[in-house]
Amino acid sequence: MLKFIIISDTHLVPDNENCNGLDSFERLNLAIESINNDHPDAEFCIHAGDITDRGDIESYERFKKIIPKLKIPIYLTIGNHDNRNNFKKVFNEKYSDENGFIQKTIDIKDQRIIILDTFDKNLLGEGKLCEIRLKWLKNHIQQNNELPTTIIMHHHVAKIKSPYIDLIALENPDEFFNTVKTHSNIRHIISGHVHISSTTFQNNIPHTTIGGSHFTHSVKNFFTEFNYSLSELKKMKENNQINNNMIKEMSDTYDNIVILEGPSQYGVVLSDNFSTTIHFHNYIEKYKRLPQSETKLEYYS
Repeated sequence: MLKFIIISDTHLVPDNENCNGLDSFERLNLAIESINNDHPDAEFCIHAGDITDRGDIESYERFKKIIPKLKIPIYLTIGNHDNRNNFKKVFNEKYSDENGFIQKTIDIKDQRIIILDTFDKNLLGEGKLCEIRLKWLKNHIQQNNELPTTIIMHHHVAKIKSPYIDLIALENPDEFFNTVKTHSNIRHIISGHVHISSTTFQNNIPHTTIGGSHFTHSVKNFFTEFNYSLSELKKMKENNQINNNMIKEMSDTYDNIVILEGPSQYGVVLSDNFSTTIHFHNYIEKYKRLPQSETKLEYYS
């Protein structure tokens, strides 16, 4: 059995700052304590991106200083809030592949884990895979078509039916699916980014998003309609057609999507030759613990 942890969306900021009213550094510290105490048998941990909130060097330095507290190995990729150049100024090429992207493959216990870098210059927070990364992904899937493979990436690919949040999904999902859908060994695709737990099934592949370590969304307002597509917005930006009224309209729409403090969550992946299971570990719980159940198990012969 392979067991590993996925954390995401820690949104670290410089010292003495909060992010969206939350102490993101302390929340990461609590995540590390939880993993060390509750899952010391995990093989490794993957950070699925948005390590920082603004991609600044000081926040990466804070992350670099705290991660040695984690007692299992950690692998990293980046998200739309990150900055690849600043990341490398702190970590050099430690987490980079041969093309300079923050991605890696891990072969362990007869399984393959592919960590995929989906960061790209973006308008709203969307991700994109260039031809180099799509080719890299294809090559690493095809190296052994029978090896059960799980893909970890920041941006979600399968839409989760939230018009605004899906606006900032992977921008070129068709190219991604054309790369993976013909390979029956793709076991699961796991992402962060959306700050909510979800499960989708598309192209015969299950997709899961992890709630992450920062705020979460109220599902009550999660399905608020949005009047623009990403391609429309990019075209309008190129033609200098985005005006203050549009920005206000989009801001008002986003404000209808209520954000909550949330319990902070990481994923616990359990995978063998037959199945892959993902548990959602909420490590900042504010629920009252109840007494032991008074229900008695009885055996009837």
